[in-house]
Amino acid sequence: MIFDAAMLGVLEWVAALLGVINIALLIFRSQWNFAFAILSVALYVVIFLETRLYAESGLQVFFILANIWGWIMWHRAAKADEDDGERVPVRWLDWYSRVVWLTVTAALSFNLGWVMHRYTNAA
Repeated sequence: MIFDAAMLGVLEWVAALLGVINIALLIFRSQWNFAFAILSVALYVVIFLETRLYAESGLQVFFILANIWGWIMWHRAAKADEDDGERVPVRWLDWYSRVVWLTVTAALSFNLGWVMHRYTNAA
């Protein structure tokens, strides 16, 4: 372990505070929400690795990548809409995309559980 329990507690509070700031900025549709989300999630990667929650840590890496992708897409949409650059429309996934996401998520979940049980010392 790199961090002791007290330091992990502090990191967790900082990550949670960054997450709350992220949500507040998201409510106001500010692009800066992504920066706070990435910082928050990066701290959770460390926290989960330290507590041997490897799958949760990997999920946080996915969230970092999703936030980077979201920030890029938001920036592109804002540039395309010069009249209201801060107001990016939010839309639902189409049915095909929902089925793909559900199928991939289910397959990853079942296989990841087996891998974590068999090959790691995950908690």
